[in-house]
Amino acid sequence: MSQEKLFSPRELSQAVGISVTQIRALMNEGRLEYLAISPKTRLLTMSGWEKFRQTATRAAGHTGNDANNQTAAHVDGQPVGRADLQTGKE
Repeated sequence: MSQEKLFSPRELSQAVGISVTQIRALMNEGRLEYLAISPKTRLLTMSGWEKFRQTATRAAGHTGNDANNQTAAHVDGQPVGRADLQTGKE
């Protein structure tokens, strides 16, 4: 039986590249699993992080930016041109 390495919030934040504040917020929201050792000590695993990533990541092929799939238009329905973007015309 192999045991998985346990990480402090700081260690996990360094390993995955997000802030300790973001890690703690995810833990407090119940979105990131952790092991409560004591009321003040909570440890995390990489498998818990991967589980969070899988549930938090959008479905493959969806960029999350619907603007890429639509043509910008003025209020009157006319397409927005490059010059309009520079002048701020709506």
